[in-house]
Amino acid sequence: MVKKLSDLVEMVKGSETQTVAVAAGQDPDTITAITRAVTQGVVKAILVGDEDKIKDVCKNANIDVSIFDIVNEPDSKKAALKAVMLVKDGKAQMVMKGLVKTPDYMRAILNKEAGLLPKGGLLSHVTLCEIESYPKLLIATDAAILPLPDLDQKAKMIGYTFQVAHALGIENPKAAIISATETISSKIPSSMDAAILTGMNLRKQITGGIVDGPLALDVALSPRKCEIKGVTSPVGGDADIVVFPNIEAANTFYKSVSLLAGGITAAVVMGTSVPVILTSRSDDEDAKFYSIVMAAALSINH
Repeated sequence: MVKKLSDLVEMVKGSETQTVAVAAGQDPDTITAITRAVTQGVVKAILVGDEDKIKDVCKNANIDVSIFDIVNEPDSKKAALKAVMLVKDGKAQMVMKGLVKTPDYMRAILNKEAGLLPKGGLLSHVTLCEIESYPKLLIATDAAILPLPDLDQKAKMIGYTFQVAHALGIENPKAAIISATETISSKIPSSMDAAILTGMNLRKQITGGIVDGPLALDVALSPRKCEIKGVTSPVGGDADIVVFPNIEAANTFYKSVSLLAGGITAAVVMGTSVPVILTSRSDDEDAKFYSIVMAAALSINH
């Protein structure tokens, strides 16, 4: 089982090398992260973007531009669509956002003719967190796409996190459905959803792992807190996955991991036919690099 993001790098390097198509891949931060991934044997890369700018960035950073394939397309909207088409044509196994606006990138992903969202699919953001105080990698959702997921969406989100966990070698992952309390209360809608999702898992409507909730975050992650609170749970104190009730809670957790806990994060968009890398402008090089690694691992295990 993969316990650190560096372990994931070694796992990916030991498998068939996947190719990432980068939409508008001429910005320095993206090129730096992609260079690290290519030189470490994690992926091959096709940069779709302004060829002259790509070459200038590589020259200024002393990067050998020949390690990439380049598709010249200065227009960022067209570059996003061309990157998606490379996936549709089987020339790449994942796609990554470069210097293109997120709405334009997502429009290409969702394009009715060439897009990557299957019928009935749901876009959902899944984060992989390495936190020094926690003994294993922690999967969290949804910090970036679904503002207030309903019950059916949460069920799909759990399925996506199970896919990620299986790619990490976790055979029977444990998903904690997070609320403010372990008590089911009609005054706290997230606790009601958590109870239903737990029941759905018991009835094999959600498969691939163990689901339990409602659980507060401390009980989900700390055996000691379970003992103090007298909580008996098949997930409590040992969660592989935390499913948050809304984007505010998940996003706050996601940013707290790196800003306050000194953790490292990686993230992909799930629900598409291939992994989609959607990094933020504020993400550092590690976050972008490990997001590429995460996408490669999912692609290998697709």
